This record gives sequence, structure tokens and C-alpha cells, in this order.
Amino acid sequence: MAFAKYFRKLMGWCPMKDSRKKERQEDFFSVFNSENRNLQLMPSPASLQESRVLKARVSLVDSRWVLWILIIVFFTLIVSLLLWAYSPEGSFLILFSGLIWFLLPLIFFLNHPNIVEVMSGKIMIKRPLSKSVMIEKEDVTQISVKKNKDHSMRWFFRLLFIAFISLYLAETIMMDLEVLERSAPEYPELSTFLIQLSLATLFLVQYYNGELVTSYQRVINITTRSNLNLKLYIDEPEEILRIL
Repeated sequence: MAFAKYFRKLMGWCPMKDSRKKERQEDFFSVFNSENRNLQLMPSPASLQESRVLKARVSLVDSRWVLWILIIVFFTLIVSLLLWAYSPEGSFLILFSGLIWFLLPLIFFLNHPNIVEVMSGKIMIKRPLSKSVMIEKEDVTQISVKKNKDHSMRWFFRLLFIAFISLYLAETIMMDLEVLERSAPEYPELSTFLIQLSLATLFLVQYYNGELVTSYQRVINITTRSNLNLKLYIDEPEEILRIL
């Protein structure tokens, strides 16, 4: 026993001393952590909420876009009629009477439901060929969440579109192709075929625009002070309301 005590004393081992050493180490690390809290700041839930960016589909009812659509439709009709009426007989210029009709599906495609970014206190809308629109929280006058009626009718619209486009292609486009194949096509016939093809493209574009939003069950209606009405489509509308 005496030899064991002497050996432990010689090796510097003592249970009480070891426990005191451990306590000093814990105190040291606790002081280190307390003094360096500013180096290990964890973001709070509020800051995480402010830094979040949600993306949704937006259908923007803008008077400027409506005006542009009316101008382009009017311009297309007038130019097409003028080219058809005053182009020299047998001139290829009459082809532009049909080509210009493709402006209609193009303008509707550019006005498809875009992606909107919702951040803390503001909404950013990015539009093609136009400046981005920034809506501050202070500009919003009313927010309401409603059921998306197009979602419940989506299969009816799909079947209706398939039936219509099938009949249109079969009765109009295919018949025109048969006429063009039987004889050497003339420019007026080609122009008529282009007009009908542009209308079919317009139907396809409108179907594409509808498919972008019909999958969402609810829609957020937002009214602003500038009479700008927004419809936001997202799977969880509560997330947007929580961020705003």
C-alpha cells in the first residue's frame, strides 16, 4: 500500500487534482466562448425570414401591356390589308401580309405569367423587353387569398383545346397543305396559309400561358396604390404573406 501511494505521488496522479484541472479547462473554454460570441453569431429566425426569397408566377394586369396589344393587333390588321391590296400581282411582298400575323402570338408569349421574386417588404417583377417592376410593401392596399377557379376547370379546358386545335388543324391547315401540294403555290395562297398557321400558333401560346398557372390551387390577389393588380400563383400562399 505504501509503495502504491508513493508511486501515485511520484507520477503526480491525484483524483482531486485531476478534477480541479478539468474544471479549470471547462472554465477556460466557457470564458473563451463567452468572449468570442461575436465570432459565432447564429442568424435568428427573423433574419432568416428577411433573407428568404420566394419565387412565384405572376399574372400582371397592366394597362400599358393592354395598350401595346391593341396597338399591335391594329397595326397587324392594317398592314396586312394594305400589303394584300396594293402589292403588285405576283410579287413576293404579299407574303409579308401573312408573316406579319405572327406578331400576335409573339406579343402574347412575351406577356406570359412571369417569375416574381418576393422578399421582405417588397415584390420584384421581371418582365421581358421591359423594365423590372418593384412594389414596396407600403404601396400594397389589399391582399386576399382565393381559390384558383382555373385549377378545377383545367381538364375541361385541356380537352376543349385538344378538340378545337385538332379540328382546326385537320379542317384548315391540312386542307391548305393539300392545295399547296397539288399545284405550284402562288404567293396569295402561301400568305393565306401563313395567316392560318399564325392563328394556330396563337392558340398554342394561349394554351401554354394557361398551363403555367392552372396547376396552382390558390391565387393571391394584390392591389396597389397605382391601380396595378397582381395575381401570384404559388403552392403555399402563407409563405408569401409571412414574408411580406
